[in-house]
Amino acid sequence: MMLRRAVLAVLVPVACLVVTSGGPAGAVRPEPSSAARLGIPRTYDAAVAHIDAATRTRTLKKFYSPSHNIYCNVGLKSYPRGCEINEGAVNDPDACAGNPQTKDVGRLEFHGNRVVPVCNTDTIRTGGTKVLAYGQATTSGGFTCVSESIGVTCISLTRTLGFFLHRGEYVIFNAG
Repeated sequence: MMLRRAVLAVLVPVACLVVTSGGPAGAVRPEPSSAARLGIPRTYDAAVAHIDAATRTRTLKKFYSPSHNIYCNVGLKSYPRGCEINEGAVNDPDACAGNPQTKDVGRLEFHGNRVVPVCNTDTIRTGGTKVLAYGQATTSGGFTCVSESIGVTCISLTRTLGFFLHRGEYVIFNAG
């Protein structure tokens, strides 16, 4: 019994030291990405913070997220300005009331002073589209979007409105 107490007296402090040190000596915990630190933007100001955290700004009229699940058009005038999701459309019967074909919002579009959820059965995707890497932003046609591993955030540069879109969720910022 004395031996067991002696072993525990030595092992417990060592185990506590290992647990509280975070791992082997000299190990550094990885920093979470800026998007992970910022979380999902739920206001226009939060969306601006996501865009400000972008590592590079490009000029693309349209783009895919690296997963190719989200496609956005911000500069082609012949198509609606906005983003659509391929897999993970958002079930929203209220937004899709009166649509007999779908109850899922698959696209968000800029219309004047509003962002509008669209219960689409069509697509705005076009060929020759480049990928906007995670952490990068693009500005075109009066809109700025940032691609992040958590989703895509887009805002208007002339009005206080925009949106965030990812698999299974969207957030609209219609402040005016």
